[in-house]
Amino acid sequence: MEGLEPTASWTTTQPWRGLFGVAVTLGIAFTITAAFDMQTYLGFFTSILMSNVPILLVLTMGLQGQYPSTEGLPRPWGAFLLTAFLMVVGFIISFALVNFLAAGAATPFIHAQAILTVIVTFFLVIAFGTWPFDKMSLAARGFLTLITAYIVAWLLFKLFNFSLLSNPDGIIPSAVGAVPFYAKGGPLEPFAALAPMGPVPWEIGLEYAFSCLTFLFVFIVLGMWPFNKFPGIMKQPTLGIVLTIACCVLGLILHFIGVNALKIVPLMFFLYCICFLFGLLMLMTMFQMWPGRTVANPLAGAVLTFILAIILGFIAYFVMRAFCAAHFGAEAFKHPADVFAMGNLMLGITFPIWAAYSDLWDFWPLPPTPPPPEQG
Repeated sequence: MEGLEPTASWTTTQPWRGLFGVAVTLGIAFTITAAFDMQTYLGFFTSILMSNVPILLVLTMGLQGQYPSTEGLPRPWGAFLLTAFLMVVGFIISFALVNFLAAGAATPFIHAQAILTVIVTFFLVIAFGTWPFDKMSLAARGFLTLITAYIVAWLLFKLFNFSLLSNPDGIIPSAVGAVPFYAKGGPLEPFAALAPMGPVPWEIGLEYAFSCLTFLFVFIVLGMWPFNKFPGIMKQPTLGIVLTIACCVLGLILHFIGVNALKIVPLMFFLYCICFLFGLLMLMTMFQMWPGRTVANPLAGAVLTFILAIILGFIAYFVMRAFCAAHFGAEAFKHPADVFAMGNLMLGITFPIWAAYSDLWDFWPLPPTPPPPEQG
């Protein structure tokens, strides 16, 4: 199939290559979403969907697509193999989580745990570089990192409390007080014995964890500044520990600004962070950090990237909201279903497709991605 690849100059240059990728991936994401009603979309489909993301992160960011080996396979057959592999693993994980932790029902708490597992996986593969398994074989390194992500996320998840749904109308001050969720009298009371009942309200737990993840990507765009100024820090596990602490502190500050000072409902603030990260990930995966990497001053390039990410996230919020509202209908598209439907579309479907299309498929049927030019 390599002989059928287009050869026009735009296919290997930004922003045209990125625009092609965005058009293809968003088209796939919208088509997938349009195939479901709200109940199915936020039910078993979400469980299967979110279970594919951690293994995808391990294969792409952790192992750089080197396992399972596709050496010698022409494009796009290697990508087919890797995609099929991660989907099989993701389906098995989803089946295990739903049946062993949620009594066979894809209820919201199991989806929240899946989201937290994705966040933990990001930290393990980016902040820690798959340490302490980075010296092992690719298979051991990947699967042990994946297993660790699920264990750590499960332990952290025990701190969440699913008894109530705070601010059910999605605003502060709320006209409706907190209502039972998994607690007695709530719609999910039969599953109350399975859902965590820790000290942290689940909405705040999710929002804070995602705020921490947002700063992890901020440091990536900054090239790990200011930690890269200290060689002693840029080694594992020191870098992972320092990055995690920094992200947790900055995430807490962001939480207090957004939720306590600006009075934004935690789940809505969670969605706003998703929108920003959606824009940032679009620039990172589809556009290879263009145009920020073309700026001579790295700090100025990073600032430009953040500004563009905010603009793209702002646009995405209204586009995704309009699409989801039109497809699912006003009756189904109510808080908090609106948050999770949009979050699913942006980071549950679109981001994994971006990661797979850029890292595994390498923008096929376009030619292989050329090395990005030196910054500046």
